[in-house]
Amino acid sequence: MVASSPSSTRSLGRLRRALSGRSLSEIVAAAYKTVAQKLARLSPASRAAARRDRSFDAQWGTDTSREVPMSALDFPAELKRASNHYQASGAHIIDEAIACAGIEPSEFVFVDYGCGKGRIVLLAAARPFIAAIGVEYSPLLTQIARDNAQAFVARGGAPVAPRFWQGNAADYVPPAGNVFAYLYNAFGADILAGCLDRFEAAKSADPARRIILAYVNPQLGDLVRKRAAWREINRTADIQCFECGAAA
Repeated sequence: MVASSPSSTRSLGRLRRALSGRSLSEIVAAAYKTVAQKLARLSPASRAAARRDRSFDAQWGTDTSREVPMSALDFPAELKRASNHYQASGAHIIDEAIACAGIEPSEFVFVDYGCGKGRIVLLAAARPFIAAIGVEYSPLLTQIARDNAQAFVARGGAPVAPRFWQGNAADYVPPAGNVFAYLYNAFGADILAGCLDRFEAAKSADPARRIILAYVNPQLGDLVRKRAAWREINRTADIQCFECGAAA
């Protein structure tokens, strides 16, 4: 019998804690995202994208590319189980999401659910959307995002500073007007359902507004599609775009 090393024992303990309380679908979604990201990094296109991301930070004096493991984030245990590994979206994805949705950014408020360090929010502010807002649970990442926004605006990256809201995404009340919500598979089914409930309530209160969700790496896309208030309006290989109607 080979004795386990202290490091392997700690690793197994972290794995058990990370998986504890998650449904099978949430475990599969998180694993798929992690494996897909690791495989994608091996491709020449991914390495080129990583160089572009580092160049973005060098140009704007920001910190958006360095990954942060879930174990390092200041989440309570129950929310760690309901959230997925943090990784910044590539800069190109925002334009793909806009094209998938077929919207004019100047007519919408942009909200990134699970914004991390805020790179996509910075890019949204430069498009420009009416406003660009990031929603993030981690106080650590939220503060980094605010620092990044300050640096980005100071160097002329956007005319209006992005805003950030810290807390559970399921508790966030969408802003007034048309909303373009961006989600990069940041959390599991329970939090996603809470966000959809908020969207549906907002749409019911103001039926004339438009609420569109661009769901990147949509591992729980069927959860959105099966709700009566939502219809899929377009998709690409990596993105599903949905629009909210009045709640049933």
